[in-house]
Amino acid sequence: MKIVFVMPSYELVKSYGGGGVLRRGILPPLGVGYLAASAEAAGHTAAFVDAQALNLDEAAAVKRVLDLEPDAVGISCLTQLADAARRISGLLKEARPGLPVIMGGPHVTSFFDSALADFPGVDILVPGEGEETLAELLGALEHGRPLDTVKGLLYRGPDGRPVTTPVRPPLRDQDLLPHPARHIYEDRLYAPLPNQCRRRPATTVITSRGCPYGKCRFCFQGGCYAAPYSRRSPENVVDELRRLAARGIREVIFWDDNFCINGKWVSRFCDLLDGERLNLTWTVFGRVNTVTEEMLRRMARSGCYNVYYGFESGNQGMLDAIRKGITLDQARQAVKWAKAAGMEIRGSFIFAMPGDTPEIAEETIRFACELNIDWMIFYPYHPSAGTALGDLAALEGTLVPPGTEMHQPVYVPKGYRDAEQVSRVIRSAYRRYYLRPRYIARALWRARNPVVLRNYWDAFRYWLTLVK
Repeated sequence: MKIVFVMPSYELVKSYGGGGVLRRGILPPLGVGYLAASAEAAGHTAAFVDAQALNLDEAAAVKRVLDLEPDAVGISCLTQLADAARRISGLLKEARPGLPVIMGGPHVTSFFDSALADFPGVDILVPGEGEETLAELLGALEHGRPLDTVKGLLYRGPDGRPVTTPVRPPLRDQDLLPHPARHIYEDRLYAPLPNQCRRRPATTVITSRGCPYGKCRFCFQGGCYAAPYSRRSPENVVDELRRLAARGIREVIFWDDNFCINGKWVSRFCDLLDGERLNLTWTVFGRVNTVTEEMLRRMARSGCYNVYYGFESGNQGMLDAIRKGITLDQARQAVKWAKAAGMEIRGSFIFAMPGDTPEIAEETIRFACELNIDWMIFYPYHPSAGTALGDLAALEGTLVPPGTEMHQPVYVPKGYRDAEQVSRVIRSAYRRYYLRPRYIARALWRARNPVVLRNYWDAFRYWLTLVK
C-alpha cells in the first residue's frame, strides 16, 4: 500500500516576524520521516510532499499528492497548520472521495476530542506516537480488516459517528524504531535559520521523546497529553550519525527538548562519537539546571558549539508560578559555563503569560541584557491546550482574535492593556538587547568569520522586521 504524506504550507520565518525577508528556517520534519520508515518496515511504500519547503499553496500541494497515486494520504498537523490542513483535506475529498485521509501531529493530540468534527475531510485521526499505529492501520486498510482492531485511533464509523479504539501504550524502547526515512526528503529544500548552524548541509536528529520533568505549566510536554520520557541508546544515535555523515551531512541540530539531561548518557555518546571521527559539528537544546561545567566542556570537545536555553522569565516569582523549576542564579551559572566551554549560546524569554505585567517584563529585559548571550528571542505567550497555564489563560485575561504567527500576541493577561502593549514591550526588548554597544562590539569581532558574518547579516534583516 502506498501512503503519501503531506506537510501543509506555512511561512515559518514570517510567523516569527521575519516578514518574508528570508527563505530559511525550514528543516526536514522528523515525525514524517519516522512514520514513513515504520510504514516501509511494514511492507508499504511512502512518499512525501512538503508544501512548506516547496512553497506550494493548498491546490498545488493536493495536485502533487494525487499525481503520486496514493492509496492513502497522511497529513501532519501542527496547530499553526490547522487551517491549511483543513483546506488540503477538503480538496482531497473533493477530488477523490474514497481516498482514506489520515491526520496526526501535535494539533490532533491536543484537540483529539474535537478534531474529527473540525476537519470534515479527514477520515482517521492518529494522536500521540503514531509509528506502530500507522503501520497497523495501513495493513488493516490494505486487507479490509475492521479499523476497530487497531489501537490508538479515532475515525468516522459507517454512520458518520466518531469511533474511538483503545489507547495504544507508549513506546518505551526508542531503539525499536527504524531511523527516519530520509530518502523522502529533498535535501536542497531545507535551510536552518541564521543562528541555527554554521556548516551545511545540516539536518535534525532527535534522541528522546517527552520530558522527565513534565511540570512546566506553560509547556505541551508538561500537559495532560505529554508522552512519557524515553531515550534512544547512545549507540543507536551514533549509528544514525554515521549514516548521515555518509550522506554528506556536516552538521546536526539535536531537536530534543533537553539534550543535556543525563551526564553518563552524554559522556558515553561523546566517547562513541569521538571514536567514529565523523567531523560533525552539532547544536543542542539544554536546561540551565541540568547542565554541568564538565558536561558542556565534554560536549564542546566532541563538536558541540551551540546550546539553547529556555530562560522564560527574568523574575523569580514568574518562574516559580509557571513551575519552570529553575532559578535566576542557575541561569547565570549555565551561561557562564557555556561561555567558558567556548560555546555560542541562544536563549529565549516568554512575555505576557498569566500573571505577567509590564513591570515584570522590564525585569526580564534587564536580566536578558545581563546574560549577554549570542542570540536572544522574545516570544509572546501562546496558550497550549491541555496545559495548566493554558487552562488558566482561558479564565483570566483576554484571548485576542487568533493568528498563527508566533511573534503576534494571541493572549493579553490582566496586567496589560491590550495586545498592542504586549507587542510594544517585545519590540522594545529586541531593540534594547541588540542595540547595546557591548553586543554590537562583540558581534563585529565575531563577524571576522565569513560564515558568522553571513549569519549576522541574515539575522539583522530578520531583526529589522521585528522592531519596526
